[in-house]
Amino acid sequence: MKSIIPVLAFFLITNVSGFGQNDFKVIKVNGTIMLKTRGISLETGTVFSEKEDLLFRSEDATAAVINPQKGRVVITSKNHDLSSARSNNMPSMYNISSRGGNLVSNKDISSYFSGKVVVLEKAAVKVDDSAFPMDNNNLFFLRYIYKGEEINKKLNFSHDTLFIDKKALYTVDGKPIPSADNTLIKLFYRKGNESVLVSEFDLIFPDMKQLASETEIIINEMKGKSSGEIKQETGAYINDFYGKVSNESLAKWLETRFGIK
Repeated sequence: MKSIIPVLAFFLITNVSGFGQNDFKVIKVNGTIMLKTRGISLETGTVFSEKEDLLFRSEDATAAVINPQKGRVVITSKNHDLSSARSNNMPSMYNISSRGGNLVSNKDISSYFSGKVVVLEKAAVKVDDSAFPMDNNNLFFLRYIYKGEEINKKLNFSHDTLFIDKKALYTVDGKPIPSADNTLIKLFYRKGNESVLVSEFDLIFPDMKQLASETEIIINEMKGKSSGEIKQETGAYINDFYGKVSNESLAKWLETRFGIK
């Protein structure tokens, strides 16, 4: 079903940039959204006026856009009513973190590994090794489906820290594979000869080149803002469009890739 709506924005963050105060720059698009007057599809980097009409090719198409004064906005075919718009400039409360204390119980780990979990190529997760000892006989492993078959992958560890590495995970019979059949992953803990299912979740490995392009747009439109605000906004964006991400992993990536400390 096609629907045409004017682009309206709700207020989030404020900064100064080069294009007009009524212009928005596209960060990311899911689905197809057209600029009616120009007949082109929105894509990362597209700049358009808030007065232009959008043509949604599907009801579930969404786009993250940003304006220097008004901030980041998620637009859908139904969010043009300002009274019902949800602010995106909120702390990334759904991001995940193991800093400040180990994961203690099975429930803690199940909560951490739930929903959509974003890993930026690699992740380190602390666990309570008194509750979950890790050695040759006691360990965590992930299970995914590749070409219809179950693949079990032991998670590497050091003392109380688990490591999730995309390259190590997606290797079968010594050969790299592009990805699993789907994003659904099962986490198991093996104690001796017994394996217990801890949780099921969607493991998301973003295209890091694409994510860097999207993040660069956010950073450029937040010039003058603190590194903490940039981290918060980037984390909130990733949560909206990919899934929950480790605060530690995000901070490390932003520092390595963009020099944001």
